[in-house]
Amino acid sequence: MPLQKPISKRAIETLMAQARRTEKQIELSDIQEPGLRIRAGKRSANWVLNCRLHNGKRTRIKLGSWPAMDITEARTAAQKRRHEILDGADPNYARKKAAEIARQTERAQRCLSEVLDEYEATHLSSLRRGAATRRALDGKNGLLRRFRETYISDISEDDVFEAVASHWKRAPIAANRNLAYAKAFFGWCKGRRIVNNNPATDVRKPAKERARDRVHSVKELRWIWSAAEELGYPFSQLVRLLIVVPMRREELAAIRLNEFTIENGMRTVWTLPASRTKSGNALHVPWPRLADRIVSEAIEHPSRIEDSPFLFSTTGDTSVSGFSKAKRRLDLLANQKASGDLGQKADGQIPHWTLHDLRSTFATLASEKLGAPMHVTDRMLNHVGSSTSSKIARIYNRSELFEPRRAVSNQWSDFLIKNVVSKSIELEGSKFDIEAQDDQEEFAF
Repeated sequence: MPLQKPISKRAIETLMAQARRTEKQIELSDIQEPGLRIRAGKRSANWVLNCRLHNGKRTRIKLGSWPAMDITEARTAAQKRRHEILDGADPNYARKKAAEIARQTERAQRCLSEVLDEYEATHLSSLRRGAATRRALDGKNGLLRRFRETYISDISEDDVFEAVASHWKRAPIAANRNLAYAKAFFGWCKGRRIVNNNPATDVRKPAKERARDRVHSVKELRWIWSAAEELGYPFSQLVRLLIVVPMRREELAAIRLNEFTIENGMRTVWTLPASRTKSGNALHVPWPRLADRIVSEAIEHPSRIEDSPFLFSTTGDTSVSGFSKAKRRLDLLANQKASGDLGQKADGQIPHWTLHDLRSTFATLASEKLGAPMHVTDRMLNHVGSSTSSKIARIYNRSELFEPRRAVSNQWSDFLIKNVVSKSIELEGSKFDIEAQDDQEEFAF
């Protein structure tokens, strides 16, 4: 409680001496002017007005410092402030607003790279693809790389639009993805009052994306298989493995040799860690004989770095990259195979497709040619959600269904050997050969 004494010069000097001696803040209330107090500390004394606003909240308003503001001036200032409050004003609003503007200005006057560092530390670091997202924003080919040293508040909608348009010329689909990353980043900045507006909000995706419904014919698989053999390590083996094992490109590309279970000299199971899956679900993947043969070929290839922990690597320290360049060469070779097979021009024999389409191809052909149940093929693709909302389907999807998946995997492997691998041997340049399993296990679905 503040001391209740008449405020005078002598009283203030006594108060300040006591505050210096005790090293504590002490207040003295003015009996003449309600709410007016002088607050003394170790080094100074200040006039304050304690009062209640219209919303019922109590507030403390700083009026000035002693002795620059004397007692009479302090009482006059207190009366003026009280009248302002009675008229509905908040005397502290201007001060709070000015402080907020100063803080916002300070935050906005930071270059993009500094803010991205904070974004990575507080948000991206907790995401599985956080590092890839940061590269998409300001990495070597990042959408916002040109603005790294620009104040983030100076980046406009026109800047983002031009960056997206430029990126679209090099990689249309990547431009769509990177624009989405930019929108999320600037949204994060707006939520933290670093910027007032999100400059990427109204920028539209530059490229029209094709639906992922491309399914290869068996003949197309044959051309792709034969063409893949001419790519050389590591893409020759990786592309064929993507045909045999219907997992995602990044999941197979980052295989480590210690992730295999070996029985009787053969790899029988590949354990895919949860940290490397899109769904965040670990999975034990049945490994058919055809896939084992491809892995052995990759391990024994003279271009592979012998002591690398990765099956597919050109550096030894990281898994393989450079898929776009390899895919362009694969398309060229596959069309040449189609041309030789059909006796027609090479251009356009195989319509546009992506490596991801090999998963759709497996799901479709396994169901149509092998009669594989949908819930088993769905689990082989390691999907989080099922194609149906039924309770049974959801239970199947949570289960590993290892034995049914192994049966389908072996059947799919045999189907490829008979209809793709063996027939591709007849095409020029094909060297890969393997017999179908005679001891194929039957499984009742």
